[in-house]
Amino acid sequence: TVSSKIHHDNTQLTIGTKSLQWIRQNTLFLCLVIAPTFIASIYFTFIASNIYLSESRFIVRSPSKDSIASMSGGFSGVIGKMGLNNSENDSFTAENYIQSRDALGVLNDKLNLKAAYSESSIDRLHRFAGIRFWDTSLERFYEYYLSNVVGIAHDTSSGITTLSVRAFDPKLAYVVNQQLNELSEALINRLNLRARQDMLEFAQKEVELARNKVENINLKIYKFRNQKQSGPSEQQVAVFQQLGSEKDFADRNLAAAFASLEQARIEAIKKQLYLERVAEPSKPDQALEPKRIRGIITTFVLGLVLWGIASMIIAGVKEHQHHA
Repeated sequence: TVSSKIHHDNTQLTIGTKSLQWIRQNTLFLCLVIAPTFIASIYFTFIASNIYLSESRFIVRSPSKDSIASMSGGFSGVIGKMGLNNSENDSFTAENYIQSRDALGVLNDKLNLKAAYSESSIDRLHRFAGIRFWDTSLERFYEYYLSNVVGIAHDTSSGITTLSVRAFDPKLAYVVNQQLNELSEALINRLNLRARQDMLEFAQKEVELARNKVENINLKIYKFRNQKQSGPSEQQVAVFQQLGSEKDFADRNLAAAFASLEQARIEAIKKQLYLERVAEPSKPDQALEPKRIRGIITTFVLGLVLWGIASMIIAGVKEHQHHA
């Protein structure tokens, strides 16, 4: 019995010694491959928060040249027959606004976005101020917003912009996407209104001024004709001719002012923009991120690559020392 126990203890000692030797020989493999893969497995399986994605598509359009050319036949009814062209530069305007501090400010005021992305239920690697917990400034959150919340993709061939919003709650992803679409549309409408006002304001003032002059000269002619006169004198004829000349000039000036107003309206239509929603924001019902299995496999593959590189470097150093 004693000999059996000693034999058993020796066997265990031998196994332990061999295990230690194997660990020493494969420390690099354990550190670069096994340990990171194990940690990644724990993280992606039990810790990583679900991320939901809401997508929408929109395009910014302007009137086509053909529809603008048809305005020469008259302004009325043009809108109903208007064709539209892609307006790529103005699509970039909407995209830049979505990625602006102004848009984030509106979202934060309406939805308390900063607090929503800082909740403790979100894993520390993904939530705002999770790693850099000491920096909770709005400027830092703006960086987080650009890198973790919104994504913009523009198709130059079709002019369609794809807006993607990531959130840890499916409803929040949808609401943020919806709000950004509405804010972009409101921006385009403001640009339209401002351009129209700037173009038409001067022309409308000129029309009003010309109309007042015509009304004034008509009033003078009316008063002149209703004066009690014994007979037309040479001076009265001259005055009447002068009033007639002023009326002709005022009428021509009014006609020119109306033509300028019509042209200003056409120019305003040329600059009119329309944000058309190609696809409404989607309502996510399944988390698309993180890719858990892919994350684990990627960690394992990268670990193998690093282990292979490190093994070759160490082998080269040992060989160099041996020859030295």
